[in-house]
Amino acid sequence: MYEILENQPRMTHKEMAKLFRGKWVFSVDADFSLGVPSKTAIPKIIADEPWEGRETGIYRELDDRYNGKTTYRSFLLNECISGFSEVIADGYN
Repeated sequence: MYEILENQPRMTHKEMAKLFRGKWVFSVDADFSLGVPSKTAIPKIIADEPWEGRETGIYRELDDRYNGKTTYRSFLLNECISGFSEVIADGYN
């Protein structure tokens, strides 16, 4: 299941990790520049799986609306990446 968030404040990735533990987060208005990862963004969609709801076109719509200043972060627990299982520990940064 995914949820579109309204009126969410700008957050650091550390704050998102704490608030959205166990979720995949798509964020808008990310503050990144070429070669430098985003430090803050506005969480807009939280989901139980990566890109959940993509068939609706919501991610393309948000990417267009924010001129590509979008990003995503996975705070999923026991996420399978390249055949390995990654567990996010309590002290995750």
